[in-house]
Order: sequence, then C-alpha cells, then structure tokens
Amino acid sequence: MKRKNMQDERILEQRRKVSSEVDGILMIVLLVSILVQQFYLNASFKQYAVEFICFFGMSIYKLVRYMTLGLDINSVGKRAKFMPLIISLVGGITVTVINGILNYTRYAEHYIEDGIGYFIAVLAVTFISATVFCFIVTSFFYHLNKIKQDKIQKRLDEDEENQ
Repeated sequence: MKRKNMQDERILEQRRKVSSEVDGILMIVLLVSILVQQFYLNASFKQYAVEFICFFGMSIYKLVRYMTLGLDINSVGKRAKFMPLIISLVGGITVTVINGILNYTRYAEHYIEDGIGYFIAVLAVTFISATVFCFIVTSFFYHLNKIKQDKIQKRLDEDEENQ
C-alpha cells in the first residue's frame, strides 16, 4: 500500500498559525502605510491606492469567507458579548484621534481665534458618530454571522438525528 502524503495535525496547525500571524502583520503594515502616506506625507490617493485596495479587499474577503463558512468572527466565551462594543469604541477613538490631528493641523488658526471649545465639540461629535456607526456595522455582521452559525448547527443536528 502506498503511503500518501500524511502530515501530522500539529504541523498543519502550526503552519496555519504562522500563516495567520503573517496575515495579521501584513494587514497592520498595509494600514500603517496608508495612514502614513495619507496623513504624514500628504500623498494623493493615487500613491497609496494599491495598499488601500489590498487592505480593504483582504478585509472584506476574510469577512465574507468567515461568514459563508459559518466561522465565528468574534471571540468565544465571555468576551464575545462585549466585542461589538469594544470594536466600536476602538474604532471611534481611532477615527477621532486621526480626525482631531488632521483638523487641528489644518485649522489651528481658526481654533485659536474662536477658542478650543469648537475643536472639542467637533471631536465629541466625531467620536459619537464614529462609535455609533462602528457599533451598527459590527452588530449587523455579528447578527448575520449568528444566523449562518445557527443554520449550520441546525443542519448538523438534522444530520445527526437521521443517522
């Protein structure tokens, strides 16, 4: 009997883990590259369009694949209930910090003349808007993912009952 290409499950798991880590690092590098080119170097969109397309294309692809396969897009356990809120707060803070830095560097003379109150009001509105938007989007994807997982679980239960 021929021996097929058998691999130890531990080796496969480690390879997948390394690939996942590389994927995460690549996503972070792409995002940092986009932010540096856009905000620090004041580059036009044409200069970082490839990074932008790769970052968001990979993000959308991963999200769609996870959801179509019924894999959990959130962590499992106690933290799963709070993940949409945590993701929303992190997204809101990130958007607010970036927007605050950009607005202050562009319109510093207006804020000095009119007072810092307008700047703080803009930051508050930005934070609330970004956090609510992120929460709605995250909750929507969480709900879709839950529906898909329930369908898969129902199908597995039916298959188990039929056997």
